[in-house]
Amino acid sequence: MKQQISLQDIFKQNEKKTGKAILFLLLIILSMPCLSAQTPEQAAYDKKMKWWREARFGMFIHWGPYSLYGGVYNGFNQHRGGAEWIMNRCKIPVAEYRAKASTFNPVKFDAEAIVCMAREAGMKYIVITTKHHDGFAMFKSDASEFNIVDYTPYKKDIVAALAEACRRHDMKLGFYYSQSQDWCNAGGATARKLMWEGWPNPDSVRINNFTEAHGGAWDCLQTDATFEEYFYRVSLPQIKELLTNYGDIAIIWWDTPISISDQLAGEMKKELDKYPHVITNDRLKRPNFPGDFKTPEGLVPKTEDIEGVDWETCMNIGSSWGYKSWEKNWKTPETLIRNLVTIAARGGNYLLNIGPDAEGVVPGEAVASLQDMGRWLKVNGEAIYGTERSLLTPIWGECTRKSEKRNTILYLCVFDWPEDGKLVLEVNYKVKKASILHDGSPLTTRKTSQGVVIDIPALMPDKIASVIKLELNEKLPPIEIKSNTAKYFEIADEKN
Repeated sequence: MKQQISLQDIFKQNEKKTGKAILFLLLIILSMPCLSAQTPEQAAYDKKMKWWREARFGMFIHWGPYSLYGGVYNGFNQHRGGAEWIMNRCKIPVAEYRAKASTFNPVKFDAEAIVCMAREAGMKYIVITTKHHDGFAMFKSDASEFNIVDYTPYKKDIVAALAEACRRHDMKLGFYYSQSQDWCNAGGATARKLMWEGWPNPDSVRINNFTEAHGGAWDCLQTDATFEEYFYRVSLPQIKELLTNYGDIAIIWWDTPISISDQLAGEMKKELDKYPHVITNDRLKRPNFPGDFKTPEGLVPKTEDIEGVDWETCMNIGSSWGYKSWEKNWKTPETLIRNLVTIAARGGNYLLNIGPDAEGVVPGEAVASLQDMGRWLKVNGEAIYGTERSLLTPIWGECTRKSEKRNTILYLCVFDWPEDGKLVLEVNYKVKKASILHDGSPLTTRKTSQGVVIDIPALMPDKIASVIKLELNEKLPPIEIKSNTAKYFEIADEKN
């Protein structure tokens, strides 16, 4: 005889099932706090920054008519600072500098070769100085005739050529633009530098007194307009030109925000807001315009100084941003590769600078270093691209990490290979397997009171940085990166 089930019993059974289903869904949602707690603004920010965070390595190009001097004026080597500052530090008169700039003819410049060089080095984006502090535009500009097309025998738009080459090779392109300083267009800001920083000019006392009385300016032609007049005549119009004339731009890189007010910076931001995908740094106007990422200059910051934010170290291969004919202080491939690894391990990007000469040729020492970096990245790039900070600081090197669907991978980048054949990582993680990254050779691991111990070969596979891939049997909690804050790093050449 069949058991009779009442309608009330059916409702009770369904109620229990529904309750279990709701409880199950709540547990899933609560297990994903990073998704449930994220605001629409943070989601949009993360989407914009995704490619940049994955790139980790970019090329900076400082180039302009200052390369004609090569860091030498009146037979004297510039005494202090980068060679791109030669006009200011040597107090070259505006008319004299403009006359020299009118001979700028970089006939050996090859945009295709530059982009291919960056690609072979493992770089994922390029940032070029479209206008540095000397006021010379490396692009065709209707806002100032002092540009590469209208003012020189070269007659070609450098920025347009580079943009076209970047599109061909799927390379992201960014524009450095000096929004405040401009030493050749009247009204532009002029950071004050003393005469001794340039050359032993016998008229130094008078010049220093003049710069003190005129806000850093050393030539009457620089004072023929106010900064606000300059801003609306040159600076803002040129930013509009750069944003509209060269296709899909990825980055605007500001510099030395002296003289600019919050109101004028707001005008720039209003223009940029029309291009929400464009990433900007933190140098438009401090501290009220923090941008998207921090810019420590010439250094790898301490972990605590960049906690929870996006950041990018800009640095020279040599000692000068602009071309210096007497450069001797080239960084070694070991220094550059280890810088890149350390920066990635702390969650940052490495924007490494080259300075072509007056003909457009990149110095051979810089080319050789980039080639060495490219060779290392071809083997070990998995440990750099698409990784994030690990929050680990081992004594033998650095550690990056990458999260997959169900587990986390650690990349142990070893600078100091242990002589006893045992690499210790002071963590209590569950390890699935370990291997040498470059050839996949398996390694034995075990847990001890010290942490995870990995048995390694006697010989270091790569003398600069060897990478061990450590696959965990667990997924580590996400590391939160929030939108930029008001805290910032000093701009080295603005202060020194």
